[in-house]
Amino acid sequence: MRKTQMVTDRELEIMKVLWARGQASVRDVQEDLNKDSGPVAYSTVQTLLNIMEDKKGLVRHVVEGRTFIYHPKKSSERTIRELTRKFVDRVFDGALDRVMVALFDSKPPTTEDLDRLRAMIDDARLQASTTPVEAAAETPEV
Repeated sequence: MRKTQMVTDRELEIMKVLWARGQASVRDVQEDLNKDSGPVAYSTVQTLLNIMEDKKGLVRHVVEGRTFIYHPKKSSERTIRELTRKFVDRVFDGALDRVMVALFDSKPPTTEDLDRLRAMIDDARLQASTTPVEAAAETPEV
């Protein structure tokens, strides 16, 4: 099984089109990119989709008539989680506190941001402290 590789900005734009549409032809992707981010050649989109399929394992295609229809291989949530994990490991040596410092330095959080982050931290702390036996005891039987 291939590991998710880092993606370029343009590849991420293509992935967003595929996630939004569910599936798309090269022409569909090109049209959406032209609307959202400026002109891009059909052959460029085709080449990028080939790389994203053959080298990076991000998409797959089926043939309908003479048209290749591309589908994302993984959900946006799963792909973003994998890319984020790889980025954090590569850039910050896995140190979450360093990631947070960098994020706060790049964009100061609002009070609402901090409240949401506190709730997320509290939930993560609760999950980390719950053992599998305790979790099974808390789960109601059906």
